[in-house]
Amino acid sequence: MTAEIPSVDAIAVAVRDLDETNIAGDVQTLSWMGLLEVTGERISINPRGRAACLEAECATLGKRLVEVSVFADELQRRAPSLSTEMHALRQLAEGVWSMTEATAYLERRA
Repeated sequence: MTAEIPSVDAIAVAVRDLDETNIAGDVQTLSWMGLLEVTGERISINPRGRAACLEAECATLGKRLVEVSVFADELQRRAPSLSTEMHALRQLAEGVWSMTEATAYLERRA
């Protein structure tokens, strides 16, 4: 299905730092994929599009938490005196502990 592309609002494009030359193609592709709907002059993301966006965001956040955990390992290697703090940070980043549990662990070790 090919979507009719609404006219591009130059101010909205500039504010969002979008590339105006790619918008029409992106809208057609996303519409064809069933991720958004074009109705007259309106473009809206549908539930499938929201799910795809959330999935991508979760993947990005998951990668970031892995980086935090690896960074905690590196800090612990460089500064063994921070072992307790880095362990708590790693457990928190990996989802093993909640913030409350990580804080309680630090307080018990203080």
